[in-house]
Amino acid sequence: MITSFKMAKQYIKADYEKINGKISFRGVVTSLMFEPGFKYIFWMRLTQFYWLKKGICFPLYVICRFVLKHYAYKFTYDISYRADIAPGFSISHHGVLIIRADTKIGKNCWVRPGTCIGKKSVEDETDPPIIGDNVQIGFGVCIFGNVHIGDNVSIGGNSVVIHDIPSNSVAVGAPARVVKTLK
Repeated sequence: MITSFKMAKQYIKADYEKINGKISFRGVVTSLMFEPGFKYIFWMRLTQFYWLKKGICFPLYVICRFVLKHYAYKFTYDISYRADIAPGFSISHHGVLIIRADTKIGKNCWVRPGTCIGKKSVEDETDPPIIGDNVQIGFGVCIFGNVHIGDNVSIGGNSVVIHDIPSNSVAVGAPARVVKTLK
């Protein structure tokens, strides 16, 4: 979780560099104007920061939350600002994307449209999914329940992940199964 403004800047910088490479003022402004994924991530990070500091920054929290909700409807993203998403998070393209509040996602995760990550149901009392570092999540992937996905994992398109996936592997299918182990 983002606990300081300096940390928020570091997270946003890492998110930008994951998508576009070296950061520049012109590049950030261009991305905020024309890249839906980065625009949403930027406002999500600010909303998360001001949510944690809302006692003294409540008006800024409300403004950021309003802008984030606007972009959620506009781009069909439903990524909770309460999700614990490490720096380097990237959304590939515009399209439906759902990440619930309790989800934990590691560094340098790449998510594609049609992805749904969360609990199995509203009444589900189990822990939410935990996704490791350097994970590539393909189009239309569903990750449900108390699932642990290791580091350096690629999940193929339209897979349904309901069991743990070990680190350094490629998983595909419904339900997803490991088809290749990477060195």
